[in-house]
Amino acid sequence: MRASVLALSLIFIVCAQLSAADSWAAWRGILSDGVSQDTGLPDSWSADGQNLLWKAPYGGRSAPVVVDDRVCMIRLAEPDTPTRWQEQVACLDAGTGTLVWEYRYSVFQTDIPHHRVGWASLVGDPSTGNVFAHGVEGMIIAFDPQGNVLWERSTSEEIGRISGFGGRTVTPVLDGDLLVVSFLSAGWGSTFIPRHRFYALDKRTGETVWLSTPGKAPYDTTYTVPVVREIDGQRLLIAGNGDGGIYAMQVATGIKVWEFSLSKRGINSSVAVDGTTVYASHSEENVDGSTSMGRLVALDAADVTDGQPKQLWMVDGFAAGYASPAIQDGILYHVDNSANLVAFDGATGDELWTRNIGIAQRSSPVIGDNKLYVSDVDGKLHILRLSGRQEPSRTDLDEFKNPDGSATQINGSPAIANGRVYFITNNMIYCIGNEQGKPGSAQPADSGPGSAPPGAAPAHVQVVPGEINLAPGGRARFRARLFDAKGRLIGERDATWSIEGAIEGDLGPDGDFTASDQFPQGGLVVATIGELSGRARVAVRPTGGFTEDFERYSVDAVPDGWSAARGRFAVVEADGGKQLKKPSGNPRSWRTTVYVGNPMQSGYEIEAEMMSMEQRRRMADMGLVSHRYTLALMGNAQSLMIRTWLSELGRFSKEVPLEWDPEVWYRVKLRVEPAADGSTAIRGKVWPKGDDEPQAWTIEAVDTLGHDHGSPGIYGYSSADIHYDNLKVTPFGG
Repeated sequence: MRASVLALSLIFIVCAQLSAADSWAAWRGILSDGVSQDTGLPDSWSADGQNLLWKAPYGGRSAPVVVDDRVCMIRLAEPDTPTRWQEQVACLDAGTGTLVWEYRYSVFQTDIPHHRVGWASLVGDPSTGNVFAHGVEGMIIAFDPQGNVLWERSTSEEIGRISGFGGRTVTPVLDGDLLVVSFLSAGWGSTFIPRHRFYALDKRTGETVWLSTPGKAPYDTTYTVPVVREIDGQRLLIAGNGDGGIYAMQVATGIKVWEFSLSKRGINSSVAVDGTTVYASHSEENVDGSTSMGRLVALDAADVTDGQPKQLWMVDGFAAGYASPAIQDGILYHVDNSANLVAFDGATGDELWTRNIGIAQRSSPVIGDNKLYVSDVDGKLHILRLSGRQEPSRTDLDEFKNPDGSATQINGSPAIANGRVYFITNNMIYCIGNEQGKPGSAQPADSGPGSAPPGAAPAHVQVVPGEINLAPGGRARFRARLFDAKGRLIGERDATWSIEGAIEGDLGPDGDFTASDQFPQGGLVVATIGELSGRARVAVRPTGGFTEDFERYSVDAVPDGWSAARGRFAVVEADGGKQLKKPSGNPRSWRTTVYVGNPMQSGYEIEAEMMSMEQRRRMADMGLVSHRYTLALMGNAQSLMIRTWLSELGRFSKEVPLEWDPEVWYRVKLRVEPAADGSTAIRGKVWPKGDDEPQAWTIEAVDTLGHDHGSPGIYGYSSADIHYDNLKVTPFGG
């Protein structure tokens, strides 16, 4: 009884402090350095009650964030019930652990497995209390403080985001009015080649402000989180890339300032920045032929020659490719993949001490009140009391177990806010603290890129929105902004407007654009101010019914504005006409979905003719997409399948045997009908081209957690060549 009264008293004391400024609204804290200014933090605790303020059954793999009076996370909903699996954003009362609000949405069109759902941490906006999520399926969603959706973007359907099996999803970053997200994508026009790209969105509307492709061909999907700093008069976004490099871009424009090649694989560990020094690491093969795996480097971001920052020092063979470092008082704290916690002199790279904390490591260390909090994968939370340059003393170690005795994983980093420490295991969130805990002095986030000084020379024209998908006849108002050479805003200016590429419409002198009724289209809206020009990418895709027989396209072309089509599909002449072919030459692009409409589209059915060739006794998989469901003829399996989440067919799928032949054209139809109770009926038909359409559906299924909208598309897994023709989308009743 006494312990319960004490716990309630601690909760009351801490709740009284919740009006203090947030100190952990972003992964790694407001300044992205893993350091909190809070004091009186606990140096010991126990799951039985010592310094345990509360716990709640909301586990996950990412880190929590604290904004206003809420601690928020993204996770897999109902992990013990596969048929109920969804991605879930949950916000709890930071003082009590009571659920304040939640939002669930179904995962779709990805091969990321369920145990990696909720990979990227959320980011909160202290100025508004809003929260932003980046899901494994490519959804970017903005929530207000009450959990209402302000806006959402489906990057897979809109701009060709590439999903990787590993689940690596990058945590968003806020700076001023910009929300920056990054991912691998294969779009249309200049973005058709797969690259690791950065998109800056207006945090209020979700509108694309700029996109940047700083690197070369990626080796991996990655999860390195960018860090924003002002260095030498430029506000920079500094991040690792899927090509193994470290890049710095102007936050306001996305223009690349410098690059540093570090690894032969993608970078996952985020950088740490102290003053003008950037610390970066990896755990793969080095680019210079070193026989060691992994490297830690210090770069002088204020000493850049020919686009390369000066390397101050390096530690060869330090393999830290998952965790990210924390830095305080000139000491860099980093954990390698084998869970060795090492302290380095930030100025020289000299190792000060090392301490093993487990077997494997994913989460990153955080520092507060002269204590270092760090967990290892096997469910241990370590608390170490720092002692300057001397090895720290361990004050506490707790190990978490699942009910069956196995280790409870901890993948995400702790968060420190309002004099408390929050951390997430794979099945629980904990809040620890005591009556001494107090928020540190306010460290508000910087307000974002500043304005150029009077008389600054213009160096860059930015057109906003920087990329947009319009319906036929749709309208957009483009604005032209001038920036100086350091990426500082001069202001919005009048421009001379023009059109480039395969796009048609009326473009007024003030930047008002109305697309023609033709589709698909893909081209550029250009703003010219003096000798400078900026461009915005515009695709026009239908939102209603249409037909496409590919006869109007030249050989080797693809429809303009179709993401992921160029380089994977091409129009060919065959059988006295033209068809769309998906060749089998490049195994890296065998599996592709091309979306041909609008993500918010609903109330339609899609059909097309398609044929698989046979190659080395293999047939292709081919089909259609509607409302985020795929209807696929499975060639080698000789079946017909309905699915929405490729790697987790147990969540929802249905498959029936179907014998079908290579080098035979089939007509395929897919109809999706959402119901008022949240379920969705999915029906498919397949019959030989030229035969009468059968009355009965070949396959039918009901998804109780249904999707009620989504872009139409075509799907192919081209282990053998696939041919498509006579694509048709018809609204219900049309």
